[in-house]
Amino acid sequence: MDLDVTRLKEMHPVLAIEMAAQYAYQAAIGLNRHNHQSGGRIAISIGNGSCHGRVIWGAVRAEEAEQLDYHRVTEEAAEAISLALVRVAKDWVIRRRLQRGEYADWLLVDKANEYVALEISGIDQDDANSRRLSMKIDQVKQSEAALMRAACVVELGLPRTRLALISGSEA
Repeated sequence: MDLDVTRLKEMHPVLAIEMAAQYAYQAAIGLNRHNHQSGGRIAISIGNGSCHGRVIWGAVRAEEAEQLDYHRVTEEAAEAISLALVRVAKDWVIRRRLQRGEYADWLLVDKANEYVALEISGIDQDDANSRRLSMKIDQVKQSEAALMRAACVVELGLPRTRLALISGSEA
């Protein structure tokens, strides 16, 4: 499974081209700071299943990271990787950005034209005992934007991404 963050605009047509480019750029900066190489392996967990994929990004110069907020890079890198993952693995596409108080980051549409509320979080190291993922699951369960909900945590240092799926009956 290839997660090519340089193709975010193609994967999610409603995503503004500038935003797609910014997410891809931040992903490159965030992954580079951990000495990862484009095309390298990423551990992927979706629900109870797991596999390895490749994460692909464009070239950036290391010194460019000095001009950026470290925390913001982590957040936007997680957005890029998560949005690539849900498109490739689940065939979900962006409908719109959710707002504060809607308890998720994105409203997506699945193949059956059903809505999915997606909450994303990024961290630089290991999500010990899935603590961050548990917090994000609890948060997205509060969303009323869709019956299907999902939480995704991206750990840049490893790299690894974990996508938890929550049906309407689990909320």
